[in-house]
Amino acid sequence: MRTLLDLFQSVELPPDTAKRLVPLFEREVALKGTAVCQQGVPEQREILLLTGTMVSLICDAEGREVCTGLHHSPTVLPPHIARSQDGCSLVEVRALNDCTIATIDASDLEAEMLRDKDVRDWANGIMRAEITRRAQREWALAALPAAERLAWFRKVHPGHETLFPHIFIASYLGITPVTLSRLRKAAG
Repeated sequence: MRTLLDLFQSVELPPDTAKRLVPLFEREVALKGTAVCQQGVPEQREILLLTGTMVSLICDAEGREVCTGLHHSPTVLPPHIARSQDGCSLVEVRALNDCTIATIDASDLEAEMLRDKDVRDWANGIMRAEITRRAQREWALAALPAAERLAWFRKVHPGHETLFPHIFIASYLGITPVTLSRLRKAAG
């Protein structure tokens, strides 16, 4: 099982900095179906996914869920600043299987960023990656027809078709599950 220290070291955080950060995080298990963030509920944590898969969802006024993110461990979930407004979560982040997460209060991580350039560079890199991911997805949704969106998805997220239920992939791509099924059959 991947540890928090492994995750920090895989993103090239210097070993001494990584070892100093590990005790600041709380480790917990999110059981399948559990929401680690709920839309509209206060949320102040940064969350690292150590094991498992999760999805980010937005529920519209009619109760329909729209998938805005597919998360496979090990990864950092979208930063608190990118998934909250006025202290409340804009999304639900749901565990698709039993997952292990590590959390830290966002203000505690911000204090570490001010204290340590390596932590600041690491956290800023995560934010840049999230902005890039969102911009690329937004472009694909606006500019590409459905078949090309699927090709883009396969290129950007290799292997995700076997990790995530297709209903979430279809929603993430802005198409119906039936359309996704037809496109997958046509593409082979």
